[in-house]
Amino acid sequence: MRDETIEVVEAYIEAVRRNDASLLSLHPDVIGEFPTNTYRGAASFLQALEPFARIVKAIAVRRLIVDGEHCVALLDIDTVFGPIPFAEHIHVVNRQIVFVRGYYDPRPVLNPVVSTTAPTGAA
Repeated sequence: MRDETIEVVEAYIEAVRRNDASLLSLHPDVIGEFPTNTYRGAASFLQALEPFARIVKAIAVRRLIVDGEHCVALLDIDTVFGPIPFAEHIHVVNRQIVFVRGYYDPRPVLNPVVSTTAPTGAA
């Protein structure tokens, strides 16, 4: 079971990296809870993936902690807004993700810092 869980979670992370929903194994009634929104059902979850994947530049997996059907993924996500430390609790049943709860500080995404440095050559 542990290996199955790791395979599904690694495919999930790769799907976000590539913005490729075909890699996802979601249960039709999956629930995704994140600091800024909750997604109910695979269609809602997939609809949220695309805009998030667009801001992702890279994902580094720091650690996968697995206990049976449950995995906590500790990630460093480099985004267009800067690096965001991220943790996700992912529940996998019968090779399908049934639940994801993401933990991260959404402030860099909600309130991006605007550079105050004048462009080169500006007066």
